[in-house]
Amino acid sequence: MNPLLASTQPGPDQPPPQTPPFTFAPGGTQFLPVSGTLTDRLLVTFRAPAQKLRALVPEPFELDTYAGYGFFSVCAVEIADMGLSGTPRFMRWQNREFLYRLGVRLHGEPTFITLRSDVSSALLALLGRHFSHYRPRLAQIELVRRGSQLRMAAGDGSALVEVDLADAPPPGSIFAHQAQAADFLLGQKFSADVARGRVRVQPIEHAAWQPRFVATRVASFELVEQLGRWLGARFELDSTLAVHDVPQVWKAARWL
Repeated sequence: MNPLLASTQPGPDQPPPQTPPFTFAPGGTQFLPVSGTLTDRLLVTFRAPAQKLRALVPEPFELDTYAGYGFFSVCAVEIADMGLSGTPRFMRWQNREFLYRLGVRLHGEPTFITLRSDVSSALLALLGRHFSHYRPRLAQIELVRRGSQLRMAAGDGSALVEVDLADAPPPGSIFAHQAQAADFLLGQKFSADVARGRVRVQPIEHAAWQPRFVATRVASFELVEQLGRWLGARFELDSTLAVHDVPQVWKAARWL
């Protein structure tokens, strides 16, 4: 097995660290809708036993599970013409991002909570401190396309994904087919967060898309490895789902 695709778990001489590798910072609330086009979006998903991942889930959420597993995903995405909905193109910006998310349920509805997002846009990093619950932090992110090959990497070495968009992956997903995986992993209609005991949700709308499995050549994420050690969990690569050129709107968030 490619060592960069290997599952992550603590070794015999490597006890789990006591301090979690992240904090749920309070985050902000987005009061106005934002739109953009997902030029390329990869959802790289890892699975782990549900009983291990429940330690990550804040109340009142419940872990979203399938066949005894929970799912932690990294959304590697490039967004063109991002900005407040209705603003002209010269007022918009470009962004590349690694967003780290956990699939959960709220009152029975599927959603996700975000541990962190690394963004290339300095403006988004600045505004996001006050107006986003995706916990953005500024990062250098490179995206390279060569034919059907796509490579996206963080400048500090904390994230790297390489896929072949024209090649199907070998069997390995716990889902029977890509439509089932897409429905479970990408079927959420809103993102969610909790701050000081209150839940806020943000509806997300996008044009019709057809997510498909693609061959993952490399998937290496420092945060996933750290979480595996802290939880004592075995993270296994489940799948990578790709979409291309999809307009999307992140609507105004609201408190419940």
